[in-house]
Amino acid sequence: MMTATALLFVVMVAAAEPQPHAEDSWYTGDERCPPPANDGRYSDPYTVPDCRQEYPTFPGADKVGWSCSYQRDDGVIVQYGDSRTPQQQWLAVCGDQLND
Repeated sequence: MMTATALLFVVMVAAAEPQPHAEDSWYTGDERCPPPANDGRYSDPYTVPDCRQEYPTFPGADKVGWSCSYQRDDGVIVQYGDSRTPQQQWLAVCGDQLND
């Protein structure tokens, strides 16, 4: 059985592990929506962080994101990606706070 100190150490090590960032991965899809090549045509996948973060200005933040969708036989719509730029995504989520 782990002691409290050993358990605390394990939790601290797990928390210190680097978290995956959008820059470290590329789009995912399936056989009907294969992701595009990472050839500079699209922005990196982006998820709006906490709105305390500033407007995205990283290289590629003004490029559109890749997206693909289709409707399955059972009627469910499958969506991958977001065709908006990271800047458009950020404004959609955090833009209201600019007027406060």
